[in-house]
Amino acid sequence: MTDQNQSLRDDIAFLRDLAEAGRDRPMIGGSILLMVGSIFGVASLVVWYLASVRGLGGVMYSIVWGFAFVLYMAFLIPLLRRLPKTAGASQAAAGVAWSAVGLAIFVVFVSLWVLSYRLHIPNLMLVFPSILMGLYGASWFVAATLLRQRWLHLIAVASFGMALVNAWFASGHTVWLIYGVSLLALLAAPGFVLMRQGRTAA
Repeated sequence: MTDQNQSLRDDIAFLRDLAEAGRDRPMIGGSILLMVGSIFGVASLVVWYLASVRGLGGVMYSIVWGFAFVLYMAFLIPLLRRLPKTAGASQAAAGVAWSAVGLAIFVVFVSLWVLSYRLHIPNLMLVFPSILMGLYGASWFVAATLLRQRWLHLIAVASFGMALVNAWFASGHTVWLIYGVSLLALLAAPGFVLMRQGRTAA
């Protein structure tokens, strides 16, 4: 019985050490967040400029967002290959959360496009920025909790707040200006900080 109790304590200690592994290390993938926030943040600002200043619409949206997506795919694969092959349990869990959000964003985008087409509501895509900022906030919250980094909690709260701000301004072109600034400040900038932290810790 004593041997069984000791074995149980050893197993619990191993699981605790596994859960704690990497919690004090920076989140990996900062370069990808920097890339995503920069590309789509700038694209959003371009859309705002062309729509509100130049008065363009229609196919302009498809061209700008399509070009941004091509850039995203061109940079994504090389950045994924540069990620560390090993990570702590908490880092890996945070990475899974961000991957899940990426898939959710794709599904939400396609769903909104189908709804917009089926219901003949072209402005339905204006809800996209608010949804995305909410998803980003959830990912930041998970990462902050797993990695015990208080500043990431602030990024999460700010992302949730900007989701509401984007919703308030979703009735016009201003939403693309706000969304672009939100991506640069709450995705690209934290991604840059995490990238620098990762290089320092390496």
